[in-house]
Amino acid sequence: MVGSWRLNVGFGGFGAILTFMFSLSNNPIGTTLTRSLYAFLAFAALAFVLRIVLGQLMNPAAKVPISDPESVDDERGTKLDLTTPDEGESLSELMKEQWADGKGEPVKGFQPLQPKRVVSLDNPNPEEVVQAIRRLTDE
Repeated sequence: MVGSWRLNVGFGGFGAILTFMFSLSNNPIGTTLTRSLYAFLAFAALAFVLRIVLGQLMNPAAKVPISDPESVDDERGTKLDLTTPDEGESLSELMKEQWADGKGEPVKGFQPLQPKRVVSLDNPNPEEVVQAIRRLTDE
């Protein structure tokens, strides 16, 4: 834990004095002292909780190194390895194959796509519309 018991007492005393000063003008001395005692206890408990939390944040528990091979199998898959293998050669081969069109001959210039059939929307054929709807509903 961070600090010592003196931190609890000091923080509790600060709360008690603060409560005593604000409560003295509106309450009799007995009520003021009772409320100051309660404030002392509450502020000391708050300081104790704060010490525990800060102690946990400042000194997290050290992990025990694993030397047992059987326990390594239990932890398999718990760590994420973000390194990627070097695939520079396979990517360059893939790009060369795309430029060669997969046939060993380089592609010459730009070649536009040549679709099988283009359907016009001006005069749609009812059978083609039905087939298109059937294909879309199957997917």
